[in-house]
Amino acid sequence: MTIRALPPAVADAIAAGEVVERPASVVKELVENSLDAGATRVGVEIRGAGKTLIRIVDDGAGIPSAELRLAFQRHATSKLQNLSDLEAIGTLGFRGEALASIAAVSDLEATTSGRRLHLRAGALLEEGAAGPAPGLVIEVRDLFANTPARLRFLKSDATETAACLAAVQRYALLYPTVRFRVIVEGRTSLSTDGHDPLASVYGEAVSREMLAVDHLNVTGTVSPPKLSRGTRDAMLLAVNRRPIASRTLAFALEECYRGALERGRYPVAVLNVEISPEAVDVNVHPTKREVKFRDEGAVFAALQRAVRSAIGAGEPARPPEPAAPGPSSERLLRQLEIQEPPPAIDPQLPRPASAGGFLRPVGQVLDGYLVAESPEGMVLIDQHAAHERVLFNRFQSRLEGAPAVSQHLLMAMTVELEPALAAGVADHEAELRSLGFEVEPFGPRAVRILAGPVETPPESLEPAFREVLAGLRARSADDALASLACHSAVRFGDALDLAEQRRLLQEVESLSPDITCPHGRPVRLLLDWQQLKRHFRRNY
Repeated sequence: MTIRALPPAVADAIAAGEVVERPASVVKELVENSLDAGATRVGVEIRGAGKTLIRIVDDGAGIPSAELRLAFQRHATSKLQNLSDLEAIGTLGFRGEALASIAAVSDLEATTSGRRLHLRAGALLEEGAAGPAPGLVIEVRDLFANTPARLRFLKSDATETAACLAAVQRYALLYPTVRFRVIVEGRTSLSTDGHDPLASVYGEAVSREMLAVDHLNVTGTVSPPKLSRGTRDAMLLAVNRRPIASRTLAFALEECYRGALERGRYPVAVLNVEISPEAVDVNVHPTKREVKFRDEGAVFAALQRAVRSAIGAGEPARPPEPAAPGPSSERLLRQLEIQEPPPAIDPQLPRPASAGGFLRPVGQVLDGYLVAESPEGMVLIDQHAAHERVLFNRFQSRLEGAPAVSQHLLMAMTVELEPALAAGVADHEAELRSLGFEVEPFGPRAVRILAGPVETPPESLEPAFREVLAGLRARSADDALASLACHSAVRFGDALDLAEQRRLLQEVESLSPDITCPHGRPVRLLLDWQQLKRHFRRNY
């Protein structure tokens, strides 16, 4: 085949694919542009999940009218002039690719400094005078209209809208003095006051609990151990107020909570590491989400010192006590009376030694361990871990098609959600219903829960719903089911009578002997009769 140079329009569309992957990419790049311009107010309007319209309005410095056309040419930027400037980047954007890339795959209008520019697929359609107004207004319409293949790879409207909101949320949390407002389909989904974005994003209750972090070059806020999530979605890490994805720093943060949070639980955190631009390379990937540190170990240690100082001067906190008692005897009995066929056990796995109903309850110790007798020996069972696994399997079978078992609430429960989470409810309505949740919209960022799984106690319904939705949004059904099972299971510390013990043991008999809870903790321990006889020297 003959080698040819690509036409400029084709080359621009290909290059745009590295920067503009989805509507949320456009929102991210334009919001960064506003922040780099010193904006104190940023308005975002989204229609049609960002495919129909993305409109950004700010009160920043704008673009000089004489440079407006140049700003939309590839590799045109005011943020660096030579190669050495890359070692001291102090702005969010610097490559001069974003505006050109967005213009290449959309119909775009920009108004600033009394000048208006209209581009379509990167080609200039119109340029002229406009009314004087502060800042910059950019309208992006018909995104990917000239690259229909990109449209086919987008997710549902609810998912794309949620991604757009999540992009703004990150900057709202990292730039607390900037006022953000996001309007989705004509309704306000997020509004911050320039003072406490945590309350605007996560709610007043979460904001009140958060702990301030201010240690040398690490600032922000983290949750106490009693406040946690079932996914990592609420862990926001940044370098020089640039959101980043760093497994190393995420691990450093999680290690600060080792022993304080159960496995599978994660803190809420907004942490920013201020570091000399020369000590970090942000020019690793077109999205600028990945960075390389000159001394990663030093950053790791600094973050840990700051967080540990905030949550207890480096002393490991005790695991939080349950905020409310577990299910009452009547509720637990009702949970265990729901007879659903247990999932089939792989014939290659060892069969339960007690199959057939041979676990006889003996009692309960420490209000957390069941003692049972089986033909093989004495069995100790962690009641919370065991019940978690039983419920996890049950909920899993419902996701796979088994009938849902719901309990309608006497009064509907109103739950206010984070904007990005609220936008994803419609996308997961079928899964929520299969698990027993019946919900209806109640404003732009709230829902009313009409019914919930019969196993979930009322006091746990709201946090369970939040975490199930977060798990589904993160495309991790196992995380969603594990959170629901955890919130629904009998607690360690709940006293169980003999009837409750017997019913739980009947459910445990259907499990493989070496099964764990959804978070990986062992469910039971067998002390076989021969071992006991040897220990007590009763070899007869």
